[in-house]
This record gives sequence, C-alpha cells and structure tokens, in this order.
Amino acid sequence: MRSVVAALLLVAVTSSGAAASTEAHAARCTAARPVVSSTETAVEARVLTGCTAGELVVFRATMTLRAHGTSCTAVSEELEADPATEPQWIRARLELECAPGEKGELGSRITVEMRDGQNTRPVTYGLGDSYVERDPAARHRWAVEFIAGLGDLPAAPDPVVRTAGGSAGHGSSRTVSDHRVHAG
Repeated sequence: MRSVVAALLLVAVTSSGAAASTEAHAARCTAARPVVSSTETAVEARVLTGCTAGELVVFRATMTLRAHGTSCTAVSEELEADPATEPQWIRARLELECAPGEKGELGSRITVEMRDGQNTRPVTYGLGDSYVERDPAARHRWAVEFIAGLGDLPAAPDPVVRTAGGSAGHGSSRTVSDHRVHAG
C-alpha cells in the first residue's frame, strides 16, 4: 500500500512540476537590425521580428521593402524595443530615398510574411505604388514604420497615411507607409 501511495505522490509531484514548467512564460518580442542592400536601381530592406514565450516561438514576421529608381539609398534605420509590460511589440522604422530612372518610372513594394507556431502556411499582406516622375532631379522618400507583436498594437499615427496589416495565430503586424517627393 505504501508503494502505491508513494507512486501516486511521485506522479502528482511530477505532474505539478511539469505543469509549473509549462506555465505561460513572459512574452518577449525582438527584431534583428534591418538588412539593407542596394544596387544602382533599387534598395531592398528586410526586417525580421519575432516573439517568444520561454523557448517557444509564438510569432514571427518578416518585412521586405523594395524601392526602385536610380541612386537609391537607405536614409535611416532605427528600432524601438518592445515595452516591458504587455502587450509586447517591436517597431522598426526605415527611410529609403530614390531618384527616378531614365524613363521617370519608380515605385515601391512592401511585403510582410507572418507565421506562428501552429501555422505551416504564411499569412502575407502588401502595399505597393508606382510613379512616373517628370523631374529627373526629384527625390522620392519612403518612410515605412513596421510594428509586430502580441496583443494590441499601438494606434496608427495618421489615418491619412497608407496602412496595411494582418495577423497569424497570436500575433499581428501593421505597416504604415508615407511617400513624399522633394523637388530637385
């Protein structure tokens, strides 16, 4: 009888210990620094973000921004870490600048791909634009703000600016794009 009681206690302790170790860990969202590559006619910037709970990846998203023109450069890139309290999120801001090409054509394309721990197929959304610019000296600047994380994301800064978003599992992301032309 004692061995049965001891075995039951062992199972109870082991079960409660396992339950304690699988309790919800505090979520943490991080982002890699933006990776910017460029050619004479385009700039591509990629930002990888992810949220974990313990060692479990709960949500991850990748934003890729391509701007096409000539003399394209990345003007700035900066990251803001997620707050210490929930909801958890991460923000990346990129500024890209291009002059129009020979035919005055240029444009941008933003694509975001998201996954969570249970989804095998990604959820994607995108924004795009194209322009024909008569002034070859004009500079076009795209300021893109990318927010991804768990829970409610901060409110969009300006309802007039182009915004797209999506969600996958427990996470969601939003991209805000602002395009301005500076005459040459």
